Amino acid sequence: MARKQDLEAAAVAPLFWLFALVFAAMVLSRFDGFAGQVPVQAHAALLWASFPLLLVAGALEGRITYGEHTRRMPLWMAIDSRPVRYTFALALTYFGLVALQAFDVSLGVVDPRAPAEWPATQRLVWFLGFSFGMSFANYLAAAGVLIPALRVLTAPFSRLPAPLGLGLLVALGLGLAAAAFELLAHGPQLRADVAETAARVWQPE
Repeated sequence: MARKQDLEAAAVAPLFWLFALVFAAMVLSRFDGFAGQVPVQAHAALLWASFPLLLVAGALEGRITYGEHTRRMPLWMAIDSRPVRYTFALALTYFGLVALQAFDVSLGVVDPRAPAEWPATQRLVWFLGFSFGMSFANYLAAAGVLIPALRVLTAPFSRLPAPLGLGLLVALGLGLAAAAFELLAHGPQLRADVAETAARVWQPE
């Protein structure tokens, strides 16, 4: 289905700056120096809100026209709007941090979670460097997978009357959030099952 492109990037830039700030706050909430001070209910509310917010941002991005000169460019270059880039880079960073922490996965020297024995300031600098500091790499990843997927997913909703389309996107986002909570609830068990399966494959009896 062809995308409906009827928005100028400059017209929606203030809204995407707001989206970027919200996702930046979500990223900061995952720093372990802050996370313990944030109520569990607040962490849950942020995750619930993140999926509808992402879908709404995706629907708006899919309607932006970046100009004829961008049509032959790679997507990461064609998106000629800093707030749009920041929004999806930070969204991907947030979801990545949630997954890393829930499944207790380490990324080695680029893991944003610093060793627990480090001083708090040093750990915060490390976290900022490998979360916000990796924003360009995360944007490239978002442009490669996340944004194209959102364009396909949200295109049908963008052709509906605005209130209906927005309401359905929010409902879909809440459904995705519920699925994410279910997956995260079984995170440790899934990780153990994957490790056991891998051990059997690489070390058969």
